[in-house]
Amino acid sequence: MQPEPPETRSAGPWRAAAGARSAVSGSRAGSGAWRRPRPVVPRLVVPAYFHPAIAGADWARMAREASHIRAVVLNPASGPGDQPDPAYFPALQPLKEAGVTIAGYVDTNYGQRPWRDALADIQRYQDWYGISGVLYDRVSAVAGDLRHYALLARRARKLGAQTVVFNHGVHPHEGYARHADILGTFEGPWHVYLQQAVPQWTRSWPPDRFYHVVYAVPPEHLPSAFMVAGRRRAGCVYATDHRGGNPYNRLPAMVPDPAAEQWGRPQPQAGP
Repeated sequence: MQPEPPETRSAGPWRAAAGARSAVSGSRAGSGAWRRPRPVVPRLVVPAYFHPAIAGADWARMAREASHIRAVVLNPASGPGDQPDPAYFPALQPLKEAGVTIAGYVDTNYGQRPWRDALADIQRYQDWYGISGVLYDRVSAVAGDLRHYALLARRARKLGAQTVVFNHGVHPHEGYARHADILGTFEGPWHVYLQQAVPQWTRSWPPDRFYHVVYAVPPEHLPSAFMVAGRRRAGCVYATDHRGGNPYNRLPAMVPDPAAEQWGRPQPQAGP
């Protein structure tokens, strides 16, 4: 989930329900008919790749909507940077107080980055920002790298990360699900997302294990992005109408409410 993801990378949107809802398996109704599984209502995992001094209103907006956010990904400088940035301290505090996980962004370069360098990033995030999670980005999806990422997950937890996210951007080998709390299994534009296939093995895991990131969504289709994610059993989502080199440099303009009965009706954006 780097600022410049390619359009079809092999690897948000808004008011979600106050709590992720598990998919309900088909069951017989009193009449003997099968009920359709209810779609998941996703919660937000927000890649907050915007500085509080530039986009302070977006940070305030996240604080207002904190009950619908599972995690915010902190990324001051494609990682923690060389020194702490005091501008983030007051922006992060209300999110922490609301129980939102603050996950530090750590690049892994598909297993090519030395694990000690990745862990050094986590330690800096801990020392400077008091994070409670980590999002490993550019995570390999192949079975041959499982041991490397199992090590990264274990060491992150020893450093205090309560939530570990692997952002693959594609569906990885199923073994990764044993090591991370959340798997990023899609990152790409809306027109590609519509063609996305979901492998059968994902049904062996709860919906809150999966995270979809969709950008370049036409504003009128933002509510539909949540609906599609829910039907694909993604318990975490971020959908945005932004596009280009960094579609995560601001929050999306529209505020759909996928928890509402009338999915598909966009809600007005709250003021700053």
